[in-house]
Amino acid sequence: MIDPQDMFTVTKFLALAGWIALTVSLFVRTTRKMIWPITQFVVPAILCLGYVLMVWQGREFLHLPDSFTTMKGIHDLYLEDGPLTAGWLHFLALDMFVGTWIVRDGLERGIPQLLIFLCLPFAFILAPSGLLLYFALRLTVGRRAAEPSR
Repeated sequence: MIDPQDMFTVTKFLALAGWIALTVSLFVRTTRKMIWPITQFVVPAILCLGYVLMVWQGREFLHLPDSFTTMKGIHDLYLEDGPLTAGWLHFLALDMFVGTWIVRDGLERGIPQLLIFLCLPFAFILAPSGLLLYFALRLTVGRRAAEPSR
């Protein structure tokens, strides 16, 4: 049995290391070939494994269909450390995957690195707002950057 607090502690440092590496890759081209597969696949896969372990450990707290169909069910589910940690890992894994996609897509579209960088803290801390910010950036700056020059 894995202690949810231990899982939380280890994975928060893993996620932070991934985000630092991703930020480095944004500005240091030579690191991208090594860092992008790690931040887009390896780190999320490790976090997903932690998620599966926490869900398995907390399976007795899953009272389907109530756990995911009512606000009270979700609230009660997250009163336990195992499912709460699983929820946290869910966010970390998807945020890391999306963050890497933002960097890769932004650079591919010729969006300035500093503008992409501004999206990353939002993608890490407030993921939907970071993704929304990137979508807005992509619609305004990305379209022009992706057009062939005349």
